[in-house]
Formats: sequence, structure tokens, C-alpha cells
Amino acid sequence: MLAPLNDAAAEVGALLLASTDSALRASTIASVIVDVLPDSACVVHRFVLADGEGEWKAIGAAGDVSVDETSLNGGSPLILPLLSESPELTIYPGSEIRREDYSHLHVTRSVASIAYLPMLREDELVGALEILTFSDVLDPDQLEEIAPILQLAVPAILSAEDVEHTRQNLLDSLHRMSQLYDLEKSLNATLELNTVMALIPVKATAMLACQAIHLWMFEGEALRLKASHGEDATVEEGMTQAAGEGYVADMAEEGEPLLIDDPDDERLALRNANLDESSEVPPVTNALLVPLIQDEAEIGVLEAINREGRPFDEDDQFFLSSMAETVSSALKNASLMMAERKLEILEALVRVSSEITSTLRLDRLLQLIVNSPQNVLPFEVSAIALDTRGRLQLKAVSGMVSLPMGDVQVERLQELLRWLSLQPDPLHLKQTEESGEPNQEAAKSDLPVAVLRHFEETGYRGLYSLPLNDDQGRVGLLLYESSDPEFLDVPHIEMIKILAGQTTVAIRNALLYREVPLISLLEPLMQKRAALLRTNRGRRLTFAAIAAAVVLFLVFCPLPMRVSGDAVVAAQHMVTITAPVDGNVEAVFAHEGQHVSRGDVLGSLNNWQWGAELATTQAKYQEAELAMQDDLAHNAAQSGADRAQVEYLRSEVDRARSRRDSAQLRSPIAGIVVTANLQNLAGQHLDAGAAFAQVLDLSSANVQISIPERDASLLAPGQAAAIKLDSYPQRTWREAVSVVSPEAQAGDGDRTFTAEVEVQNADATLRAGMTGQAKIFIGWRPAGYVLLRRPALWMWQTLWNWIGW
Repeated sequence: MLAPLNDAAAEVGALLLASTDSALRASTIASVIVDVLPDSACVVHRFVLADGEGEWKAIGAAGDVSVDETSLNGGSPLILPLLSESPELTIYPGSEIRREDYSHLHVTRSVASIAYLPMLREDELVGALEILTFSDVLDPDQLEEIAPILQLAVPAILSAEDVEHTRQNLLDSLHRMSQLYDLEKSLNATLELNTVMALIPVKATAMLACQAIHLWMFEGEALRLKASHGEDATVEEGMTQAAGEGYVADMAEEGEPLLIDDPDDERLALRNANLDESSEVPPVTNALLVPLIQDEAEIGVLEAINREGRPFDEDDQFFLSSMAETVSSALKNASLMMAERKLEILEALVRVSSEITSTLRLDRLLQLIVNSPQNVLPFEVSAIALDTRGRLQLKAVSGMVSLPMGDVQVERLQELLRWLSLQPDPLHLKQTEESGEPNQEAAKSDLPVAVLRHFEETGYRGLYSLPLNDDQGRVGLLLYESSDPEFLDVPHIEMIKILAGQTTVAIRNALLYREVPLISLLEPLMQKRAALLRTNRGRRLTFAAIAAAVVLFLVFCPLPMRVSGDAVVAAQHMVTITAPVDGNVEAVFAHEGQHVSRGDVLGSLNNWQWGAELATTQAKYQEAELAMQDDLAHNAAQSGADRAQVEYLRSEVDRARSRRDSAQLRSPIAGIVVTANLQNLAGQHLDAGAAFAQVLDLSSANVQISIPERDASLLAPGQAAAIKLDSYPQRTWREAVSVVSPEAQAGDGDRTFTAEVEVQNADATLRAGMTGQAKIFIGWRPAGYVLLRRPALWMWQTLWNWIGW
């Protein structure tokens, strides 16, 4: 018992000061009253006005009673005196009340009386004390005794609620700051504009609980819905909205945030006008819109609809505006990246165009078309086919100097071309794998059978084909393939279309050049002969002397003999760095295109478990070493066993250290990182053996030189070779031939043999697919042999075909 009462009030004050939680303070007050009033129970109720209506909530109880959180019924006759203009103390004997009047209480004893004491703050009702007695009916004098406690209860509970409210506001602010930081980190993890736009609604919906969030971007004077997340049957991605057509465009024209919290707003009614009545998606009942500002100019609108549980308010508007600032910054960075990429594509287009228009040799032209754009077009295979009597014939493939007969890749491309030859329009086909299964029917249903079969055989998931046509008809077809179904975006496709137009003109010119009649070469010779016959004897003798000198020169003067052919840089050595053990990627220290040295750390796995294991093993090792030294100092018989234990634990320490060091993912070679979006692996889990990154070895390059079949007999390993590539016309590489292929390769009208040359590539300038010309030094031969060998061989073969047997 707390007695006397003044002492009890002082003790209650001390208890209340020791508690900062409102519920704990209410329970303390109820317990004190139960101690003061024998055989009683007490419930502390809080009265809160919400939407113009009062709501009672139980926040503390003591004694043989329990109560639901939502306690007093506002229509109960017992509490009517509390709701009057002057709330007053009320006592009800148990004989005058029914059980239904206090059905909110869970009691197992007979109630002798119930009393209600109002809790007031400056004549404003903030709560009530509900006191039950089980033996005797309460006397008003008894309730007067607890008045000091009641005076302490009101300020104690209200001050605790203020502290809780302030603390909750601080926690909400910290949570929103962390959400905004996470949003900024996620959006800045990539600079791909389409990826950023698709990610914005997803992240915003996770931060602001609502039915859907839409990202609208300006295209001219209208807004286009670029991305959305959630359910909203009133809009669809790709639609546009101009001023006067909806509240989104009207708000964008004004440039100020818009909050619509009235479900009957006529703007929402217009938005829901086309909603199907049978749709299971709820209509728009409240909306929040904020502008996206970039460099003081409005670039779009971020829209949220249907806040969960309640309409949007000004706090939500402030939070969405904060998100809009981060979104605008991320869109600006991605836009700058796209602008730089377009500039790079245009520069590459100018370079490729100049290369294409610089030659009339058809085989050389075709190699330039499939290999030159690889620095800016992210394809894995490029091929070109020419129209031959109405059929497409494969002529060149990227990375191949010639087309080997029976090659699996060539055969598959030719089979695909049979189907593509029937398609008059450009095709952009891709097979998506949203569920992760490579043979999902949903991903295949829209693709032709021939393309599906090709994808399954090759592993590619995307292709783009473009017919090459001019005013004379079809010239051929240009084809690009990749294992990434989204390997081409809008700038890439625009470049391909421009390149295709220039390619069509260049190929047509090269074909016309090959068809020039032979008479154009013979006519000048006939004119020279006629002029010679019209000269006098002296001039004829002069010509004879000159001819004799030429013969002597051809027989006795040596000249360096060289054979030449097309050169292409073959695919280089690539190393895949894998996770040695299971773990999460803790950090990534490299990015695509970065040059790394052998042993450089590209990333790390979380190693706290291995670090803890190393520390434990080291502790055991040190303990065993101290025990051994002690036994050796005392010449104990145990010293031999101690030494064995120390050696064992030393090996365990080395193994634990090795496991910890294996968390560092290092490059085994020097080269360049070629893994795209490597930074996105941070935080992901890798199984043992899973690929982390790929490094391309650029220290040396293998250049393959295609030598015509007629010159193959002159080739031998060790001969000097000079190589000049189209990408570096001012530079020449000089190395020795390392390998001469024993097997011929089928080319464009001729067979060739391949001579391989290993070229040092310390500055990483040589890249796979680069093309050019190369010459191989055979030795010193008479000038006649050097100059007339090929015509002589052609004449000999022609005569043999006529009269040989």
C-alpha cells in the first residue's frame, strides 16, 4: 500500500519521472490507484479527436481487468457525462448498470460499482480514469483522495506523448534520408538512360507506399509516359498527353506541384472516364504530382496515385519533391552520357564512311563493312550477304578473313539467310528470358521458327537485319547478332541505317567496277603498236636497245620478293576471374575498359568469417607455442608432442590465411577489363566457380594474313612480315611468321592459306577484328622472276588447260 496519500503522490511523481513511455506511465497511474482503493481495478483511457469525431483508446490498466486497445464505445450511456461541456465525476452502482454497458471490459468478477473520472487539460477532455470495485460501492470521498494523483496523470501522459511524437518524427526523418540516399545510389549506379528511367518508378514506389508511380518526360510540347510501376488502368506506357488533355500536362504547363486529395475532383473524374467498369484495378481517387527541374528548365513530371490507407498530404508532397531532385540529377547524368555516346557514334560513322568510300575492291570493302563499326556497335557477329540471281549469298563475317568451307557458324548463317531473303523489311528480333529459363514458351511465341532454331543453336538472343536496296533492286543484306537481346538502342539503329545507305552505294560501285570490259585495257596497247610501226629504222633500233637492256635487267638484277594479303587481328586471349568460394561481393575496384596489371585486385568477397577463423587459429597456435616453450624450459616429456601440435597449428594458420586471402579477386594477367556493368555486382552473391569478371590479354596479338593459293609454296615460318592496319595507317608492325596453315580456306573466288604473326601489343592498340594489309619477305630474286612470275604462271595454266594432258 502507498500511504499516507501525500507520500504516495510524491512516490508516484518519482515513478512517472523515471518512465518516458506514455503507456508505462498510464500503467503506473492505474497501479497506484488500485493500491489506494482496496479490491479495485483501474483502466486509463485516452480521448483523441479524429476527423471531427472522438475516439477512446485504452493505454494502461491494472487489477483484475483487461480491455481491448479501442476501448470505450462513444454511444455508451455510462460516458455521456464525460462528453458534456463540463465533464464531471460519475459513479454507477453495479445494480444500476447492465453488462452490455461495459462490454469493452473483460472481467471475471461481479462489479460493485464503476466510476469515471475525467482527465482535463485547461477544461479540455483528454482522457478518463475508469475505476471498478468488486466489494463495496465507491464513495465520492474516496475518489477525492486520489485527486493529487489525477493531477499528476494528465501532464505526465501528455508530456510522454509529446516526447514519443518528437522521437517518431526524428526516426521518420532519418528513414526518409536513408531512402533518398539509397535512391541516389541506385540511380547513379548506371548511366544507361533507359535503365535509369525504368528504375525510377520502381524505387519511388518502394519509398512512397501508393498504388502506382509514373514518369512523364517532355517530347516537344507534349508529355510522354516513359516508365511506370504499379497498377493503373487509366494510362499505358508510351501514351502522350498535351495541355488541356489531362491534369498531368496542365500541371506541367504551370510548373508547380499538384496535390489532389478529393475523390470527387472533376480532374480525377476525367482521368477515370475511360476506365472499364469490369476492371479489377481501382480508379484514381487521389494524386500527387511534382515537376522534374533540370538547369532551371522543366523536363518532366513524377506522378503518384492512390496513397495507401489515406490520401496524399503535404508531407508526402515534400518527400516526393525531394525524390524529384535526385531523379532530375540522375536523368541529367544519363542524358549527358547518351549525348557523348551519340557524338562517339557520329565520329565513328564519319570514319567508317571514309574507309568504305576509299576502295573499289569488293572483298576489301566487305571486310571493312563487317569489321570497322565494332568499336561503337555492340554486336558479337556481323555478316553481309550479296544478291546473286535473286538469292542471298554470304560474303563476309566479322573476325573472318575468309569463309571456311564446312564451318558450323557459316552454315548456320547461310541457313538463316535463306529465311531472311524472303523478308522485305528491316527486322529487329529478340528473345527475352524474364523467368531465367532459356526455353520459355512465352519468350518464344512471337518469333519465327527459323529464328528460334537459330537462337537455340548459336546461343544468340537478338538480331537486326537490314536489306540493302537501291533504284536498281536488291543489293544484299546486312546482319548483326548478339547474345544480349537489348544490344541495340535507338542511336545504334540510326547509325546502322545511315551505314546501310552508304554501304549500298559503295557495293554497287564496286560491282560496276568489276564489270568493266577488257577492251578498255587493250585499246591503249593497240594504239602503241600502230604508232611503233609508223616509226623509222633508227627509232626501231633504239627501241630494240632499250628492250635488250630491259631483258638484262630482268635476268641479272635482283629485287626483293614479297607476297601480300589481307591481314586481320584474331581474337585475343581472355581470362575469366571466378569466385574461389561462396560469398557476397563486398566491393568492386575496377570497371569496364580499365587497364589492370597482373595481381591487381578487381573486387573482394566478404571475409569476416575467414578472418574470424584465422584469428581463432592464430590464438590456438600462440597458446600451443607458449606451452611448448614452457615444457622445453622444464625438460618435460610432453615437449615432443607440443612441438608436433605447434607444427600442425602453424599449417592450420597458413590454410586459414590462404582462405582469407582468397576473398581478394585478382587478375592473373595484365590486360583490360571487358565485363560490362561490373560495379553492379557489388552486394550480389557468387557461388564457388561463378564468373566475376573477364580480362582481355592485350600484351600480344595474333595477326592472320591470308595469302593466295598461288603464293602458298613460297611461305615458311621465320620469314619477315610487315603489317599495316587501316586503323593506324601511319604505323607499321614488323615481326616474323610463326605458323603457316596447312589447310586452305575458301575465299571470295579463290582459296587462301593463313600465315600467323605474333605481334607485341604492350600499348594495347591492337584489337580483335582490325583489318589491313601485310607483306611477307620471301628473299632476293631476279627482277624478271619477281615482276613476271604471276603473268607467267597464269599463261602456263591457261595453255595447259587448252593443250595439256
